Amino acid sequence: MRIIGKVAIGIFFLVAPLLAQQVATGAPPPAMTGPAFEASAGYTYLDMETSSRQHMAFSGVNADGSIDFNARWGVMVDSSYVRAGNVLGTGYTGSVLSLLIGPVFYPVDTGNTRIFVHTLAGVSLVNSAIPVTRTYYLDGTVNRFSYAVGGGIERTVAGPLSIRLGADYLRTTFVNSTAATQVQNNIRIVTGIVYRFGTR
Repeated sequence: MRIIGKVAIGIFFLVAPLLAQQVATGAPPPAMTGPAFEASAGYTYLDMETSSRQHMAFSGVNADGSIDFNARWGVMVDSSYVRAGNVLGTGYTGSVLSLLIGPVFYPVDTGNTRIFVHTLAGVSLVNSAIPVTRTYYLDGTVNRFSYAVGGGIERTVAGPLSIRLGADYLRTTFVNSTAATQVQNNIRIVTGIVYRFGTR
Protein backbone atom coordinates (compact mmCIF):
# COMPACT_ATOMS: atom_id res chain seq x y z
CA MET A 1 0.00 0.00 0.00
CA ARG A 2 2.99 2.36 0.52
CA ILE A 3 3.96 1.86 -3.13
CA ILE A 4 0.42 2.71 -4.25
CA GLY A 5 0.41 5.85 -2.10
CA LYS A 6 3.73 7.04 -3.52
CA VAL A 7 2.56 6.46 -7.09
CA ALA A 8 -0.72 8.29 -6.45
CA ILE A 9 1.14 11.28 -4.98
CA GLY A 10 3.53 11.26 -7.95
CA ILE A 11 0.66 11.28 -10.45
CA PHE A 12 -1.02 14.14 -8.56
CA PHE A 13 2.10 16.34 -8.65
CA LEU A 14 2.59 15.61 -12.35
CA VAL A 15 -1.04 16.23 -13.25
CA ALA A 16 -1.80 19.35 -11.18
CA PRO A 17 0.53 21.76 -13.08
CA LEU A 18 -0.76 20.49 -16.42
CA LEU A 19 -4.37 21.05 -15.41
CA ALA A 20 -3.50 24.52 -14.19
CA GLN A 21 -1.74 25.35 -17.44
CA GLN A 22 -4.67 24.06 -19.51
CA VAL A 23 -7.17 26.15 -17.54
CA ALA A 24 -4.99 29.26 -17.58
CA THR A 25 -4.26 29.28 -21.30
CA GLY A 26 -7.60 27.91 -22.46
CA ALA A 27 -5.71 26.45 -25.41
CA PRO A 28 -7.57 23.79 -27.34
CA PRO A 29 -5.94 20.40 -27.80
CA PRO A 30 -3.95 19.95 -31.01
CA ALA A 31 -5.95 18.87 -34.05
CA MET A 32 -5.57 15.37 -35.40
CA THR A 33 -5.15 14.50 -39.05
CA GLY A 34 -6.64 11.03 -38.63
CA PRO A 35 -6.84 8.06 -36.28
CA ALA A 36 -3.66 7.48 -34.28
CA PHE A 37 -2.61 3.98 -33.26
CA GLU A 38 -0.57 3.25 -30.15
CA ALA A 39 0.92 0.06 -28.72
CA SER A 40 2.58 -0.29 -25.35
CA ALA A 41 4.25 -2.90 -23.16
CA GLY A 42 5.54 -2.74 -19.62
CA TYR A 43 5.42 -3.80 -15.98
CA THR A 44 2.31 -4.35 -13.83
CA TYR A 45 1.92 -4.47 -10.06
CA LEU A 46 -1.36 -5.78 -8.60
CA ASP A 47 -2.46 -5.47 -4.99
CA MET A 48 -5.16 -8.15 -4.65
CA GLU A 49 -7.75 -8.38 -1.89
CA THR A 50 -8.53 -11.97 -0.80
CA SER A 51 -11.73 -13.38 0.68
CA SER A 52 -10.15 -13.13 4.15
CA ARG A 53 -9.46 -9.39 3.57
CA GLN A 54 -5.75 -10.07 3.34
CA HIS A 55 -3.78 -8.49 0.53
CA MET A 56 -1.32 -10.17 -1.82
CA ALA A 57 1.23 -8.61 -4.15
CA PHE A 58 1.35 -9.83 -7.75
CA SER A 59 3.70 -8.61 -10.49
CA GLY A 60 3.94 -9.25 -14.18
CA VAL A 61 3.56 -7.75 -17.63
CA ASN A 62 1.05 -5.57 -19.42
CA ALA A 63 0.39 -4.92 -23.11
CA ASP A 64 -2.23 -2.75 -24.73
CA GLY A 65 -3.18 -1.06 -27.94
CA SER A 66 -5.38 1.94 -28.63
CA ILE A 67 -6.94 3.87 -31.46
CA ASP A 68 -7.49 7.61 -30.93
CA PHE A 69 -10.30 8.87 -33.16
CA ASN A 70 -9.72 12.51 -32.22
CA ALA A 71 -7.80 14.58 -29.67
CA ARG A 72 -10.19 13.63 -26.85
CA TRP A 73 -11.52 10.10 -27.44
CA GLY A 74 -10.22 6.67 -28.29
CA VAL A 75 -10.67 2.94 -27.67
CA MET A 76 -8.20 0.81 -25.71
CA VAL A 77 -7.61 -2.95 -25.60
CA ASP A 78 -5.68 -3.94 -22.47
CA SER A 79 -4.16 -7.25 -21.40
CA SER A 80 -2.11 -8.11 -18.34
CA TYR A 81 -0.64 -11.19 -16.67
CA VAL A 82 0.56 -11.11 -13.07
CA ARG A 83 1.86 -13.89 -10.82
CA ALA A 84 2.72 -14.54 -7.17
CA GLY A 85 4.25 -17.55 -5.42
CA ASN A 86 3.21 -19.25 -2.15
CA VAL A 87 -0.28 -17.74 -2.02
CA LEU A 88 -1.31 -17.13 1.63
CA GLY A 89 1.23 -19.70 2.81
CA THR A 90 -0.37 -22.56 0.84
CA GLY A 91 2.68 -23.22 -1.35
CA TYR A 92 0.43 -22.68 -4.36
CA THR A 93 1.28 -20.24 -7.17
CA GLY A 94 -1.40 -17.72 -8.10
CA SER A 95 -1.91 -15.71 -11.26
CA VAL A 96 -4.37 -13.28 -12.86
CA LEU A 97 -4.83 -12.97 -16.62
CA SER A 98 -7.05 -10.09 -17.78
CA LEU A 99 -8.32 -9.02 -21.19
CA LEU A 100 -10.29 -5.75 -21.20
CA ILE A 101 -11.57 -3.21 -23.72
CA GLY A 102 -13.26 0.19 -23.45
CA PRO A 103 -13.22 3.94 -24.13
CA VAL A 104 -10.37 6.25 -23.17
CA PHE A 105 -10.74 10.02 -22.67
CA TYR A 106 -7.96 12.65 -22.70
CA PRO A 107 -9.00 15.68 -20.59
CA VAL A 108 -5.56 17.31 -20.96
CA ASP A 109 -3.25 17.26 -24.00
CA THR A 110 -0.31 19.68 -24.13
CA GLY A 111 1.36 18.04 -27.12
CA ASN A 112 4.14 16.19 -25.32
CA THR A 113 2.07 15.24 -22.27
CA ARG A 114 -1.39 13.73 -22.04
CA ILE A 115 -3.58 12.78 -19.11
CA PHE A 116 -6.02 9.95 -19.72
CA VAL A 117 -8.92 8.26 -17.96
CA HIS A 118 -10.55 5.02 -19.05
CA THR A 119 -13.27 2.51 -18.26
CA LEU A 120 -12.51 -1.02 -19.40
CA ALA A 121 -14.52 -4.25 -19.24
CA GLY A 122 -13.91 -7.86 -20.21
CA VAL A 123 -12.84 -11.06 -18.46
CA SER A 124 -10.22 -12.02 -15.90
CA LEU A 125 -8.98 -15.54 -15.26
CA VAL A 126 -7.91 -15.88 -11.61
CA ASN A 127 -5.87 -18.95 -10.66
CA SER A 128 -5.23 -19.08 -6.92
CA ALA A 129 -5.72 -20.86 -3.59
CA ILE A 130 -7.72 -20.21 -0.41
CA PRO A 131 -6.81 -21.78 2.97
CA VAL A 132 -9.68 -23.64 4.65
CA THR A 133 -7.71 -25.18 7.52
CA ARG A 134 -4.00 -25.33 8.30
CA THR A 135 -3.62 -28.45 6.21
CA TYR A 136 -6.39 -28.06 3.64
CA TYR A 137 -7.00 -25.42 1.00
CA LEU A 138 -9.07 -24.88 -2.12
CA ASP A 139 -7.33 -24.17 -5.39
CA GLY A 140 -8.55 -23.69 -8.91
CA THR A 141 -9.34 -21.25 -11.66
CA VAL A 142 -12.28 -18.85 -11.97
CA ASN A 143 -13.04 -17.02 -15.23
CA ARG A 144 -15.55 -14.18 -14.75
CA PHE A 145 -16.58 -10.74 -15.95
CA SER A 146 -14.12 -8.07 -14.86
CA TYR A 147 -13.73 -4.33 -15.18
CA ALA A 148 -11.20 -1.57 -14.50
CA VAL A 149 -11.60 2.16 -13.90
CA GLY A 150 -8.59 4.43 -13.76
CA GLY A 151 -6.22 6.72 -15.58
CA GLY A 152 -2.73 8.08 -15.76
CA ILE A 153 -0.22 10.20 -17.61
CA GLU A 154 1.73 9.74 -20.83
CA ARG A 155 4.75 11.81 -21.88
CA THR A 156 6.64 11.82 -25.17
CA VAL A 157 10.39 11.22 -24.77
CA ALA A 158 11.59 11.00 -28.39
CA GLY A 159 9.75 10.88 -31.70
CA PRO A 160 7.00 8.26 -31.54
CA LEU A 161 8.16 6.92 -28.13
CA SER A 162 6.41 7.82 -24.88
CA ILE A 163 6.44 6.62 -21.29
CA ARG A 164 3.19 5.90 -19.48
CA LEU A 165 2.24 5.60 -15.81
CA GLY A 166 -1.27 4.60 -14.77
CA ALA A 167 -3.34 3.19 -11.92
CA ASP A 168 -6.67 1.30 -11.93
CA TYR A 169 -9.28 -0.12 -9.64
CA LEU A 170 -9.63 -3.67 -11.01
CA ARG A 171 -12.61 -5.87 -10.08
CA THR A 172 -12.12 -9.65 -10.35
CA THR A 173 -13.80 -12.77 -8.92
CA PHE A 174 -12.56 -15.87 -7.09
CA VAL A 175 -13.94 -18.22 -4.42
CA ASN A 176 -13.98 -18.01 -0.63
CA SER A 177 -13.35 -20.81 1.89
CA THR A 178 -16.90 -22.17 1.34
CA ALA A 179 -16.27 -22.51 -2.43
CA ALA A 180 -18.71 -19.67 -3.22
CA THR A 181 -17.63 -17.04 -5.75
CA GLN A 182 -16.72 -13.68 -4.28
CA VAL A 183 -15.65 -10.41 -5.88
CA GLN A 184 -12.16 -9.02 -5.29
CA ASN A 185 -11.23 -5.34 -5.06
CA ASN A 186 -7.76 -4.81 -6.49
CA ILE A 187 -5.43 -1.91 -7.23
CA ARG A 188 -3.33 -2.20 -10.38
CA ILE A 189 -0.34 -0.02 -11.28
CA VAL A 190 1.03 -0.07 -14.83
CA THR A 191 4.14 1.54 -16.29
CA GLY A 192 5.46 1.03 -19.78
CA ILE A 193 6.83 2.25 -23.09
CA VAL A 194 4.40 3.45 -25.77
CA TYR A 195 5.04 3.50 -29.53
CA ARG A 196 2.79 5.69 -31.65
CA PHE A 197 1.93 4.90 -35.28
CA GLY A 198 0.81 7.99 -37.18
CA THR A 199 0.23 11.49 -35.81
CA ARG A 200 -2.18 13.02 -33.33
